[in-house]
Amino acid sequence: MVEVSVEGKVFKFDTPISVGKILKKLGFLPMEVLVIDNDKLLTRDVVLREDKKITIKVVYSKG
Repeated sequence: MVEVSVEGKVFKFDTPISVGKILKKLGFLPMEVLVIDNDKLLTRDVVLREDKKITIKVVYSKG
């Protein structure tokens, strides 16, 4: 089970699941967010196969 924290809300997904699939299910584009596992950034191609707690941080560009 992967526990995903996004702006104070927690979502749970069964493993294995890719970061890209999590983003799609939550309605995010990869360029809109940072996906963090402890202090490590995850790309959308990473497949999570074990119990994890990850954080998704929404990023904003003002350019």
